[in-house]
Amino acid sequence: MEKGQHIWKYAFACVMVTISTLGFGRMSYGIFMPFMKENLNLTYEQAGALGTATAIGYLGLVLFAGIMAAKWGSKRLVIMGTSLVALGLFFLSVVDSFWACLLAMVMLGIGTAFAYTPLVNIIVGWFPEKKGMMIGFLGSGLGLGTLISSSLIPFFMGWYPENGWRYLWVVYGIFSILAALIAVWILKDPPVPVRETNGEKESLFREVYFHKKVLLVAFIYGLIGFAYLIPQSFLFSFMLESQISSHTAGRIMAIGGLMSIFSGPLWGMISDKVGRKKSLLFTLFIGSASVLIPVVFPMLAGFIISQLLWGVTVVGMLMLIQALSTEQIHPIYAPVALGYTTVYFASGQLLGPGLGGWMIDHMGGIPSSLLLCGGLLLSAFLLSTQLGGKALAESVPWQKKRHTLGG
Repeated sequence: MEKGQHIWKYAFACVMVTISTLGFGRMSYGIFMPFMKENLNLTYEQAGALGTATAIGYLGLVLFAGIMAAKWGSKRLVIMGTSLVALGLFFLSVVDSFWACLLAMVMLGIGTAFAYTPLVNIIVGWFPEKKGMMIGFLGSGLGLGTLISSSLIPFFMGWYPENGWRYLWVVYGIFSILAALIAVWILKDPPVPVRETNGEKESLFREVYFHKKVLLVAFIYGLIGFAYLIPQSFLFSFMLESQISSHTAGRIMAIGGLMSIFSGPLWGMISDKVGRKKSLLFTLFIGSASVLIPVVFPMLAGFIISQLLWGVTVVGMLMLIQALSTEQIHPIYAPVALGYTTVYFASGQLLGPGLGGWMIDHMGGIPSSLLLCGGLLLSAFLLSTQLGGKALAESVPWQKKRHTLGG
């Protein structure tokens, strides 16, 4: 079977794994939280801590996941990470206390860290000429997982008012086992890139952590992480403050979620044609404009246009910066570079909603937090103008391992 035919098998496997790990493991908790809070008698502080626990589990292991993928192979980690997410999802279905929930949420964060970075390494290694599109499919998995959760939770809670959320976690656990089995069946470790060392001792600090191009991408990724959760956290409330009904506001938010499913592959394919840098600049500029529109026009049309533009660019900018992180250094270090830059992104995620909330309370309401978001994205835009042109990875020879693409 030709490589062009295999690309769709790999795209399917990638979407399945990211629905499980990012969609269900990381993004669904916010949808489940009100029902879990009531059933387990949690405080808002405890409910918030559970969401933070997943982020901390992810942040604490994502750097090591890249290093482990480079040493031990990416497929092994993808399977292990997806299986750990499945275990965490099953655990959530039987928890009866805050501390049990906390352990399960940490498991989800660790499992996602182990699965996602190595998964990017696999598709970058096998499909370097289509890496933008393939990484874009990973973003589709995130959007699909969130959309599935939003659609299913009302039905499960209607059918089983007390324990509907528990049964849905079980369904997600079963799905994650299926995703892990699909990864076993389809995914193979990519070719090993040839590296000429000229007798020099290799150092991750020199080759990755202190590499100027990697650091530039990391700072841009950190600014995006700082910014992108602010609209997710506060735009719905801003619509309610602007006299838009909760039903209409929910539909407007759903527009953004639906558009985000297509955002990753769309911008990935565009970037494979016109270049990663140009595409990233477009998404950052459009994204910053989209969050400023409702500040200037806090009315129905302004919010709709904002969500259309935000939805079609937000996942695209995330996927583009991930692709760029793998292209600044020799491909053998690609998973390490992605894990390292993701630490900056995850750190920004932890800071953004907190600072945005503080600004809402002390500096002019929700519009001030949206101005912060727009300013951060414009700062990322300015930094992105300093990115180089041709990627190092494009000119590196590759040496096949014992695996072929078809197994």
